[in-house]
Amino acid sequence: MKGIFLFLITSSLLLFVSACEDQGNPVTPLVVPSNAPIIVTVAPDSGSIGDTITIKGTKFGTTQGSSSISFGSIAATPIGPWSDTLVKTVVPVNTVTSIVTVTVNGNKSNGKSFKVLGTVSAVSFANDVLPLFTGTTYGCTGCHGGQNNLSLDSYSQVMAGNSNHGPVIIAGNASGSVLVKKLRTATLPFGARMPFGGSQVSDIDLQKIVDWINQGALNN
Repeated sequence: MKGIFLFLITSSLLLFVSACEDQGNPVTPLVVPSNAPIIVTVAPDSGSIGDTITIKGTKFGTTQGSSSISFGSIAATPIGPWSDTLVKTVVPVNTVTSIVTVTVNGNKSNGKSFKVLGTVSAVSFANDVLPLFTGTTYGCTGCHGGQNNLSLDSYSQVMAGNSNHGPVIIAGNASGSVLVKKLRTATLPFGARMPFGGSQVSDIDLQKIVDWINQGALNN
């Protein structure tokens, strides 16, 4: 009798389980492409507009190509070398606290949160930066108005500027731009401080140039 009782209990349980399995639609697991990039860390994970951040992970690719970095829905400009395990960028204008992602070949990575600590007003090239070059306060175009292999008279000429020591402007990377290096006496890497023989650019005006470059060196 005991054996028959156990058999009936076991059979009932199997029928119950079988019936449950037939109910409803199965849950489809989330499929993550095996070749999707993976972000391990974003450092720092908080900061202000224009700050540089370093993203470490895997499967970023050895060159940027069409790959991109985003803070939420806002695209960010990569700076410096792009490697399979590390990329750098600056926090773009209008970014709010959001998720940082890297997209490679159409495959988006996992997200890492980034907290925006403050805001920096957008700097206009036409209204804020160009007058510093063409105005009389610093006299920049006296030497660089078509002379000395650099013209600071217009946006296209400024962005086309190059030197034996690298690009005059590197969009998104003020500290790597020759122009900023030559205006900052504390980090002067070669030659004389600019403007040559003129008044040193004030901290306020230099910050405008730095912010403009870090915000992408836009023609705005």
